[in-house]
Amino acid sequence: MFRRFRPLLLLLALLGCGTAKATTFLTLQSTYLGNGWFQYQMNVLNDPFFTKANITGLGINFTNQIDQVDGTNGWSYQETNGWEFTNGYPARPYSETFLIRSSATSYRLGLATNVDGAIVLMSLVLTEMYPGIAEGFISGNIVGYAMMPCLVPCDAAEADGSPTNFTYVLKLLPDVSINQLIQTNGNIYGVDFTWDSDSTFLLQGSTDLNNWTNTAYIWSYPTETVWTTNTPLNDYGQFFRVSLIADGHATNLPPLASAFTMASKTKTKANMSSTTLRVIGSQFVNGKFLVNVATQSGQMVLVQAVNSRGTICQSQQVTAKATSATATFDVGNLPNPVFFNAVAVQ
Repeated sequence: MFRRFRPLLLLLALLGCGTAKATTFLTLQSTYLGNGWFQYQMNVLNDPFFTKANITGLGINFTNQIDQVDGTNGWSYQETNGWEFTNGYPARPYSETFLIRSSATSYRLGLATNVDGAIVLMSLVLTEMYPGIAEGFISGNIVGYAMMPCLVPCDAAEADGSPTNFTYVLKLLPDVSINQLIQTNGNIYGVDFTWDSDSTFLLQGSTDLNNWTNTAYIWSYPTETVWTTNTPLNDYGQFFRVSLIADGHATNLPPLASAFTMASKTKTKANMSSTTLRVIGSQFVNGKFLVNVATQSGQMVLVQAVNSRGTICQSQQVTAKATSATATFDVGNLPNPVFFNAVAVQ
């Protein structure tokens, strides 16, 4: 379970030569090998936003299957078009390759809509990227899934002329796109970045990438924000980063010189209270996503589907039987990627 998701969406961008630090979670490379054989190589990276990132399953919208090869590292083929871990989870980063064969020898690009392509199931724990801001907001694991485009077999009439190799890069949390530092005669006077909504950011500077100094609050204006000041920023260092701290243009902000702490925006409900619940698993069955929560018998639980910006998109209220509760969500009405948390209802 996780609560108060918003403060954890802190987007780190290091500005040295106008480049941004990526937050890639994994890549999926799909390749048609010929004679109906398809290869899917999944590379799971050490995304710094997560202290734990277990891939619990990978499914492919694969038609006319006639053969397959199990992966390594504890993966095994469990059911039609699906692999699961059976012997524990490897440490990141790691790579896994799956081979599967179809009687169809043509192919197209599945576009990850309505599970047309690949779907990866995840069990995650968010990291505390910025002590003092995200402190105390992590309360256990979360589950979720992401749908990804990939090459899939098809009848000859459906072939779309795609190349034999396609790679998709999955980012679970949105990234600030850093365009450049604004400089004049060697002096730094501002920053240019892209963000798609009105928000409040904190700009910090560093000389060594270890110690950071609060420099300025910045309001973003979509799609591109150009922020400048009349005073050179060189005294703060030659490296700069921006972090998202609030939706909208916040005005009641603590002094920059103080230790930066900021309360999260929470959605309170009169009939709910927080408790220590634990999301213990998930399943994808016939277009539905099932979320399993460990709790106590008779407990009413609200399971929420949350997008990558922390917005609650759907919720299901269920009552626990024995020591667990299961909520069912229609995949067609959910964002991609999506995360699930749970709170107890009094």
